[in-house]
Parts: sequence; C-alpha cells; structure tokens
Amino acid sequence: MIFCRGFILLLFINLKLVAQTFITDNDWDFHLNIRDPLHIVFFDDNIYSFSSNGLFSLDINSKAILRNNNSLNLINLKVVETTKNSEYLILGLQDGNIVIYNSEESHIINLGFDEEEAAINSLNIHDETLYASTSQGLYLISITEKYIIENYRDIGQNGSSLDVLESLIYDDKIYIISTTGVYFLYDNSLNPFDYRSWEKLNFNFDEPFGVVPNNGEIYFYSKSIIYDSSLSALYRDDDITIQKVKNINSGIYINYLNNNNNLLGSFKDLKIVDVDLPQDIKDISDFIYADGDLWVSGKTFSLYNVNSQQFFSPINNINHEADKIFSLGDEIYASNNNNISIKYQNEEWKNISFDNFKNITSVAKFNNEIYFSSSSDGILNYNKSTIIDESFPNSLLLNESGAGINIADILPTQNKLMILNYGSLNPLLSLDINNNWQYYNLQNNSNLYPTHFSLDDEFLWIVLDKNKGGGLLVFDMLTQECFQINENNNLLNTNKVNSISIDKNDNVWVATDEGLVYFSSSNPREFNNYLIPNDGNQFLFKGIKINTVEVDYAGNIWIGSDDGIFVFDNTKNKFVFQFNLSNSPILSDTIKNIKFNDLGEAFINTSEGLVSLKTSLSKPNIDISNFKIFPNPLKIKDNDRLYFTGLSNENYIKITSLTGEVIIELETFAGGFSWNLISADGNKISPGIYLVFLISQNGDENLINKILVL
Repeated sequence: MIFCRGFILLLFINLKLVAQTFITDNDWDFHLNIRDPLHIVFFDDNIYSFSSNGLFSLDINSKAILRNNNSLNLINLKVVETTKNSEYLILGLQDGNIVIYNSEESHIINLGFDEEEAAINSLNIHDETLYASTSQGLYLISITEKYIIENYRDIGQNGSSLDVLESLIYDDKIYIISTTGVYFLYDNSLNPFDYRSWEKLNFNFDEPFGVVPNNGEIYFYSKSIIYDSSLSALYRDDDITIQKVKNINSGIYINYLNNNNNLLGSFKDLKIVDVDLPQDIKDISDFIYADGDLWVSGKTFSLYNVNSQQFFSPINNINHEADKIFSLGDEIYASNNNNISIKYQNEEWKNISFDNFKNITSVAKFNNEIYFSSSSDGILNYNKSTIIDESFPNSLLLNESGAGINIADILPTQNKLMILNYGSLNPLLSLDINNNWQYYNLQNNSNLYPTHFSLDDEFLWIVLDKNKGGGLLVFDMLTQECFQINENNNLLNTNKVNSISIDKNDNVWVATDEGLVYFSSSNPREFNNYLIPNDGNQFLFKGIKINTVEVDYAGNIWIGSDDGIFVFDNTKNKFVFQFNLSNSPILSDTIKNIKFNDLGEAFINTSEGLVSLKTSLSKPNIDISNFKIFPNPLKIKDNDRLYFTGLSNENYIKITSLTGEVIIELETFAGGFSWNLISADGNKISPGIYLVFLISQNGDENLINKILVL
C-alpha cells in the first residue's frame, strides 16, 4: 500500500524539539475514528475510504483492509477523483491545495486563493486535464505536467466573478454550474476568458447545483428537481433533498435526504427507485461503482458491497471520538458518552458500549474488578454487570433533588473504593470489598461539587468545580481533618483549578486558569502559600490557562495548555520538550488531558483527537511485592539499625529528606541488609520523615516507602 505511506510522508511536518532529539515522527501514533467515511474512491484495485481523521483501504481481490497508522490532515478534504485508467488519484482540499498522486510520486498544486474562505467545490477529469470548480472560478490543470493551464473566473454576467460548484465537458462544450446559474461555452472557437463567450441557461424553477451525463444526455439537478438537457423538469419531489448524483454503470444514482435519512436510489422511468439495502443503512455518505459492483459508505457501517451484501470496516481501532482518557497501569481507556475503547499495552483497541450506562467520568480497578463512574447513572461494576446507585443496598449516594446520581471520580485504595459524589451533602464516600459504605465529613453543611481527586499516602486532594466556587480541599485520611485551599486564604492563585498531579517527592502540581502552581508538600500543615515554578529568569506560565498537568515516571512535569505541551524537568528547572502544531505531528495545540501507561507511552487527548507518543520513560520494573522496612516508625533511643528485606534484584536504595536532600545511597543485594542510621556525612540522622527510593540498574527511581523517625 504505497499510497498510505507516501501520502503520510507528504503531509507530515518535520519534528523539532526544544532540547533532547531522540523522539522522531515514528514515535507518534494516532488513535482516531476512521470508520466514518466521507468519500470513497476506486484506485489501483483498492477502495480508499477517506474520513476527516484518516483513511483505510480495501483490497478488492484479497478483501484485506489496511488502515493508516498515522494521521492525515484530511479535515479539509473536499473531494476525491481518479483518472479512468487508475493512474492518478487526485485530492481537492478546502484550503486550495490539490494533491496529484500516482504510484511513483505525489505533487501538490496550490491554486493561490486570495481569500481565506475560498474553497475547492468539485473535481472533473476530461482526458488529461483536471477541471477544478472553486469559489474563485474554474481552474484547468494538466494532470501529467502538474501545472495550472488557465483560470476562468470573471465570466459571469457583465464580467462578474463566479463561485463554481461543478463543471462538465460534454459535446465539446464546457458547462459551469455556479451559485448564480448555469453557464456554458457555446462555441469553443471563442475566447473563454471573455464573459460574452458564455451563455446562461434559464430554468423555470430553482437553479441547479449539479450536472451529470447519461446515455447521450445531460441532466441538471437542484435540491428537489431533475432537469433534462432541454431544461424541462423531469422529476420533482419537495419532500426530499438531493445530495449527490452520479453516473453509475450507465445509470443515474441519487443520494438523497428524506426524513433525516441519507438514502440511495436509481432514477428509472422518471422516478427514484430505492436501492435494496439493509435496514440499518440510513446514513449514506458516498457511493461508487468498482470492479463490477455497487459500493456505498456511511457513518454507521463504513463500507458495504450492494451486490455481495457484505460489510467491510477496519477493526481493532477506536470507533468513536475520545472525550476523556484514563490510565490503569498498563491499560488506557478512552471514553465518549457510553462508548469505551480499551488499549492493553501494545495491543489494538477493544471497543465496548453500554446500553444503560452513559456519561462516563472515571475508571478504576479495585479488588481485581473494573469500575466505571458516571455523571448520571452511578457506578458500574463491569465484571459483575452491577450498577451501584441510590437503590444499591445501604447506599449513601445522594444528590441534589431531581438531579440524579453524579459520580465525578472514583479512586481505589488498598481496601476501599473512594467516591466523589458531585452536588451532594455526602461528597466523599467509600465502598469496601464487603459493600460496606463509609461517609467522610468534609466539614461543610451545604452541597459540594467535587470534580476529581488525587491521593497521596495520607492526603486526598479534591478539586472543586470552578463554576461552583472552585478551589481545593485536602482531606487527611488518618486524622479525618479537612483543609481548604483557595484564593480567599491566599493558599492558591485562583479558585479556577483544572487538574492536579502529585510527583514522587510529594510536590502537588496544580493546573489553573491563571497558570501552573505547586505545593512543596502534600501535607497542608507544611506550607503557607503556593509556589510558581521558576525557570531562572521568569515565572513559568504565570497568567496562562493550563488545562492539565501530569507527572511521568521520570518525574518530568507534562503541562497541557491551549498552546500545546510543555515538559518541565523540575530538578533541573528547565524545559525538556515542547510539542505543538508547528514542530510535531500533534493534532491540535489545545490539550485536554494526558495519561501514561506503564510502558511510558504518553496518551494525549487534544481538541481534534487522541494521539500518543512513545517515550523511554517507562515505569520502573522493580519487584517490591515482598519488600519491607522495619521498625517503622523507628525510635532512635530504642533502635540503632533499620532493616530492609524482600529484595529480588541488585539495586540501590536512596534515602532523602522530605525536601529532597540526599541522606545516603546504599547498594543492595537480593535478600536484605541493614543500615546503622549514619548519613553520608558521618552524622546520625535526626528525628523526622524520610523517603526511601529504590533505584534500578538502568537508573529508574521508584518511591517505595516513608520512614518516620522519632
């Protein structure tokens, strides 16, 4: 499939990085719905199906389907045509570019439109000349030589410019269908640049917007009328809207809209006879005649062979437009309403859909079972097909009267599923493995509107709806204390919070409408104000809207904004990467959210669709299932050693203070070892809280525990 590869390379922009350069275009992948064709065309023994997100092709002979693995900028694709000998495939884009492609090369011709609103409306091929109907006249282009021959523009009445919808070369005449009427060059010996050489046809009813030849005749058509060459109305039905008319195997076929259904019929005996199609085909977007068969395409079915009665569609790709994405370790979930697509590491997407569960807000794995939350239908235990709502036994789920159950987020702990109940007097709940409920008092007597949360070992950070007062709540899971963090107590730069993420050093990163801030500890008792990251010369993102923030496995901060992605190394106070439309294949500069799987692949949800980027920053592969530190807490006066057991590989242990100061690094071996509490500078450690990191041989760090020294 040379076409896919060649065209992808043609449209891609070379990647330029801010700092490191080991990422290439091949590290990007695109997870888009390509099952909804807008255009289909037969070319080189393949049917190519074009959607706004990309394409797939069907080999006529083998029936094999190939989908492109990269994104094509086909949002502006207006029309596709091929030469009769299948030598050239031609794409007309909305922005005035025409792509002429054959098996050897691709060539772009820019029509040089002088208006942003200008557009290519249709393409017609006659001999070796391409007739491009545009909003700025009719362009004649040599297909073989790849140049513009001429442009007929100011040929309307009294030399006015024409917005050309379609053209037809028939019986040595050029017919032009424009927004102001139908014109034809009645004598090809006359000067075609002179408007007086063109004659306007006069119709009794609506002006046609299309023309099609058939069996020695030409037919014009408007939204509900078909005319013959004498301009007589052969057919009229005011209850339909004609979308597209084609000459198919010496017959006229009409795609028309009736009762909100896009249908297909043949024009026979002065009436439209519907083509026999399955009942679920009600939204036809295009149709062609290929290899002796009639083919139709549409949103709900992709591609259908009318003669063989077979459906064809790409499988194992996302089948909807992702609205939200979630990460469960090695799994990535993409959701839209009641549609879920799941990607397991390097495997293809698996698509599922729920009949009675929609508006999905979050995904969690608890007690080896998958749970989905909804803003309207409660919580779904996917493994047991059980919905947890107000009618569930002993349920504490409540909401505003008549508003339904709105579960904003769910989060698993070791033995409980934490639940955010939006708009409720019980905004924070939990459900254990025995279906026991627990209510947590957030010290508020009115309804609260939490949107999502993040959990450290001890503290639960809760984001409140920025349209309902906003700010943050921090809940101490041990003491049950609740702390308010907002601009009113000068602990936050703004109450309009969009996202939070906690890094391995317990720094809490907060994305707001007024920039990026962080707290140097997840413990609200240990800070007095928010901090703004500093690159050494200026504060980062101060006053800039940040939509999302996420921490990768190397500790880099990924910041998603309306201006692309910025990757910040907090330890070095500098940017590592910047990705936007000008320097990467990303689909949009508007970043909605970012999630990582355990392989270190970054899944990026943009306003134009879902992409991913393979990085080398995978989750450390360290087996700590049997790892223990004791005694913990440790009393210095009673103990002079700390013991580490359950190590499965040779690694390094790094012990730091809460501020990141390295106390000591210790080489470990399989089994266990002990430490005499003497720091690297030869002094015995002081009481406090210390962090323990396990460092693998490849340098990956993993925070595995905290030590309380008394």
